[in-house]
Amino acid sequence: MKTAKSPGGRPRRPVNLTEVPKLLTDGLSLRQTARRLSLSHGTVHKALQDAGGPSVVIQNSRRGIL
Repeated sequence: MKTAKSPGGRPRRPVNLTEVPKLLTDGLSLRQTARRLSLSHGTVHKALQDAGGPSVVIQNSRRGIL
């Protein structure tokens, strides 16, 4: 009989996925958004990918987020 192993690595930090798009549409970069939420940009990027968001966030000063 096999026993379940505990997952390795550090537990994930929770990311408020309702706040991230608001900050991005306000013109903040991914890094600025992460700083505002006290997270790393990698954590925010990974949370967006896991939620089915864009794999790359492209910001254009004239058009907003693409």
